[in-house]
Amino acid sequence: MKIGFSKTTALAAFALPAMLLAAGCETVMLGGGDKETDVAEKSAGPMSLEDVLAARSEEDRARDAWRNPAETLAFFGVESDDFVIEALPGTGWYTRVLLPYVAAEGKYAGANYQDGMWPLILPDPTPELIERLSTWADNFPEKAAAIAATDEPVVAYEFGDAPDELKGTADVALFIRALHNFSRAGGSFGADAMAETYDMLKPGGVLGVVQHSAPEGATGASADGSVGYMSVENVVAMAEAAGFVFEEASDINANSADQPNEGEIVWRLPPTYAFGDDNRDAYTAIGESNRMTLRFRKPVE
Repeated sequence: MKIGFSKTTALAAFALPAMLLAAGCETVMLGGGDKETDVAEKSAGPMSLEDVLAARSEEDRARDAWRNPAETLAFFGVESDDFVIEALPGTGWYTRVLLPYVAAEGKYAGANYQDGMWPLILPDPTPELIERLSTWADNFPEKAAAIAATDEPVVAYEFGDAPDELKGTADVALFIRALHNFSRAGGSFGADAMAETYDMLKPGGVLGVVQHSAPEGATGASADGSVGYMSVENVVAMAEAAGFVFEEASDINANSADQPNEGEIVWRLPPTYAFGDDNRDAYTAIGESNRMTLRFRKPVE
């Protein structure tokens, strides 16, 4: 058990940087920066969410207009004494919010993709990259600890290897822009991860999803995660298949300016700009992707 403590040619051409930066496959960029040090020093005692958000770096705060962390976490009901699971912590943007917020009174766990997924979602991954990703659960806790002072160990695991002793104890599990790669990988990866997350949550626990949202009526590759976007129907079906009950949707993270044509990839937009300077001004004007925000709940038995 690995647990750590303390479809198109065009897509393949740039999928690696897009996955690493936008979809969160990069798993080492969590350290550095005075603001992160400030958060760690303050988090020895309970911090309000307002204080946590204010203590972050200017670069992180610049994305709040698109990611709306205060409103999003309020919608999901996240409290400072919760046990929160973050799927695909990636470059750590939400980790730098969640971990300092729950460090003093709650618990945090990061959950990453299964090892077998990486060759399926990364184009021509090198053996060195695959090896580094395979040790994520060992390395993440130390990197995460740099942003929150806590006596409690940071938990890290890959889907499929969740610690048995923590099953049925989590209050909230967050899948923020993480579901599309399960669909891209195919097989049972997504269903298995969702079923395991269901087991990790206590009865009444919340599954919170923020996901690049396909235009209404989109089908096929434009709505199944292949180009980053998913339909609400596909996401709801994925969660309900694991036993979750859909509770409510919000437009907190919606962006009506993002209206992709059939087959257009989400990574054309900021912050990734997968096409470099091509149409950059137009993509900047659109802003970050249109995102659904959905709350599900594990039934109380």
